[in-house]
Amino acid sequence: MRACLDDQLKEALQTSVISRKVDVLIDFTEHPYYGKREDKMIKGTTRQKGTNKMRHYLGFSVFSKNTHLFVGLEHVAKNQSRVPLVINFVEHLFNMSFKVGFVIIDREFYRAEILDEIKGMGGNVLIPAKDYKKIKKFKEDYLKGKAGRIREYLVSSALGAKHRFFQKVFLVFDAKKKLYLLDIKRQFQRGELSLKDASENIYAIMTTEKPKRKNSSWASRRSKRYKKRWFIESGFRDLNRTGPRCKSTYDNVRYLDLLARMLLYNSWKMNRILLKKHKKNNLKSQDWTQYENQCFLANQFLTVEKKLI
Repeated sequence: MRACLDDQLKEALQTSVISRKVDVLIDFTEHPYYGKREDKMIKGTTRQKGTNKMRHYLGFSVFSKNTHLFVGLEHVAKNQSRVPLVINFVEHLFNMSFKVGFVIIDREFYRAEILDEIKGMGGNVLIPAKDYKKIKKFKEDYLKGKAGRIREYLVSSALGAKHRFFQKVFLVFDAKKKLYLLDIKRQFQRGELSLKDASENIYAIMTTEKPKRKNSSWASRRSKRYKKRWFIESGFRDLNRTGPRCKSTYDNVRYLDLLARMLLYNSWKMNRILLKKHKKNNLKSQDWTQYENQCFLANQFLTVEKKLI
C-alpha cells in the first residue's frame, strides 16, 4: 500500500498535477479507542469524546501547484521518537528526486535534530516558535521599535542530550486573528494596547531559510506559506468523509483502512484537476465530488471484472 502511494505520487508528477518542487506537510491525527487494551500502540488522550484512549497516526503530505496529496502514514507507539520518522520520510522524497522546498510542521516537532538534518539535506523548515522568555523579549523589542520583525535565533538540543544539535533559524513575527502587525505596533506605541495584550496578538514562525534582500515582503511570504499547513488538517477531515469509520479491532486493518482512504483522496484530487484540464463534458472541477469519484472508480472496477469473466 505504501508503494501504491509512491506510484500515485509519480503518476501525479507525470500528468503534471504536481511538479518536482514540493512543500512537505506533516501532522498528527488521533482516532479514538474504546476498548480495554493497555499496550504501546494505544495512547492516552484528553481530546476525544467518551474515551481517554486513542490510536496516534503521523501523516505526511505534499503541496505543489496548489494541489494537496497524501504520501505517507505511520502508526506511532508510546514513547516512540518522531524524529527518525520525519527525517527518514523527507529523505525518501529526496531519493525520489523531488525538490523539497519547505517542510511545514507544528510545534510538536520542535527538535533541533529535525531542523539540522533537513537543512543538511538541502530543504528548509517552517515551524511556529514556542513562546520562550527570549522570544518574548524579541516581541517586546519589536513593539518598542528597537528591532525589526525578523530576528536571528539559535535552536539547540537539551544540555543533557547524548548528541547535541545546533541550528541557526530566523524568527518572523506576524499578527494573529486577521489583525495587522503594524497596527498592533502602532496601537501599543500610542498606549491603546498593553505590552501583554500586544504580545499575545503576535506569533512567531521559525525558518531555516536565510532572509532575502527585501525583508518585509520575504517575511510576509514565509508567514503566508506556513498557513499551507492547514491543508493536511482539512485533508484528515476529508479522509473521515470517504466512508464509514473502520470498526476493526486490529491495528493493521485500521492502518490499511487509512492508507486506502488516502489513495481514494488522492484519486479524487488528481481526477478533479485532470477533468478541469481536459474540460470533459464542460464539467467544472469543483463539481467533481469525493462521492462521484468513488462511484466512477467502482464502475471502472466492475467494467474490468466483467471483461475478465
